[in-house]
Amino acid sequence: MVWKMYQTTTPTARPRPALKRTRRRALAAGSAGALLGAAALAACGAPGAGGGAGAGAGPARLKAGATLVYWNDQAGAYPDLMQRWGTAFAEKSGVKVEVTGGVQDYANKLTAAFAGGAAPDVYRYLQESIPLPAAVDRQMLLGLDALLKRDRYDLSEFRKDSVELYRWKGALRGLPRDYGLQLVYYNTDLFQRLGIPPLPTDWNDKTWTLQKFVDVCVQVARGGERYALFVPRGRRLWASFVYTNGGNVVKLGPEGVATEFALAEKPAADALQLMQDLIYKHRAAPEPAEEAGLGNQQQLMQSGKLAMQITNPGTRGEFLRAGVSAFDVGVFPIGAGQRRGVGGGGTGWGIAGITKLPEEAWAFLQHITSKQAQLDEVAIGQTTPSRTSVVTSQEFLDPSRPPKSARVFADGQEYVVRDPVAARWPDVERDVVTPLMNDGLWSGKAPAAQVAKEIKEKGDSYFK
Repeated sequence: MVWKMYQTTTPTARPRPALKRTRRRALAAGSAGALLGAAALAACGAPGAGGGAGAGAGPARLKAGATLVYWNDQAGAYPDLMQRWGTAFAEKSGVKVEVTGGVQDYANKLTAAFAGGAAPDVYRYLQESIPLPAAVDRQMLLGLDALLKRDRYDLSEFRKDSVELYRWKGALRGLPRDYGLQLVYYNTDLFQRLGIPPLPTDWNDKTWTLQKFVDVCVQVARGGERYALFVPRGRRLWASFVYTNGGNVVKLGPEGVATEFALAEKPAADALQLMQDLIYKHRAAPEPAEEAGLGNQQQLMQSGKLAMQITNPGTRGEFLRAGVSAFDVGVFPIGAGQRRGVGGGGTGWGIAGITKLPEEAWAFLQHITSKQAQLDEVAIGQTTPSRTSVVTSQEFLDPSRPPKSARVFADGQEYVVRDPVAARWPDVERDVVTPLMNDGLWSGKAPAAQVAKEIKEKGDSYFK
């Protein structure tokens, strides 16, 4: 197995010369357990520009000795898992896999690699960083429908909404890796000591409201001994408050593409104001400038200096690695909306539209999206599986370790609201949304309604 990992100090957005596709020496031994069946090792025809291999073409063998290039931005335990997947695939198929994990400045490196003709054949695709319309226009994603039909690939095991994230103008352009969401982690010992009941675990519970959430935050922080939480500023996190209050980040056109901002409407602005008030009115959360000096959130929860954290199911692994044992999870509170909504959607795996090894890449894509591959990711503790059989499995729920209410991870997938879809969404988020929120909302210098109005005034042109 050829394996490289980017160092965290990598300064440049240009792909390193070593990442260019080359033939490498024999792969190291190893196995990930996600073994290919015979059907996955046979291929038919060559993909057309419209998205996939011709269904009527004759059979063709994978090119033994060929080398696939495989990228992922995730570090930690992922590069080793990628290597094991690649080794197992090579042993079954004869196709080598050149693995690069922990890629820094990932979106820029991917864009540069495609522009320079040295793109990875298979890679983790982050729709929130490179929107689907833009990725298709740049030939970053191979259409999969003909391949799926030819090989009778079964998509029914995946959550339907997780698959639809990668469909554009009728063509499927990727397969889901995970399907995450946002919820509330909390220190069970602290809650018990303060006489606060455990958080609800039923996503249909209408008694756990945003107002009750604020009340709990105030109770926890009373006396100044601790903070209730760090107010989350990532878009999927703050958007969850907007969605659960009956608001939206953007308005959508007939194809589901953003047409204008909706943050200035009352449900959205009220939700953002609530978040600001937690910091400056209720003093239940630290100011953003104070957070770094306080330390790691999981360690603060372990010491009782922090009561809650709003984050995704994948953070469970961070709690366990930090030695936190007295924690559980509850559903996101509901506001003025009729139904909860939370940000999320996870990420996918894609095949480069310009790959010269489409059949080999397709076989490998099947390998890393298999049930066993998702169980492999569960084993390293950093995923919310998109396959229903895995997200409800004993391996994922694991009653032998906290949180005891892990079932809310699977149940909450039903409430995920898709990220805004727009070719220039990363641009408007970088140029307008993030700076205005940092300078006005999170700093406390301007009320949410004013910030939301400015975002709409300056940002709507990006959707034209």
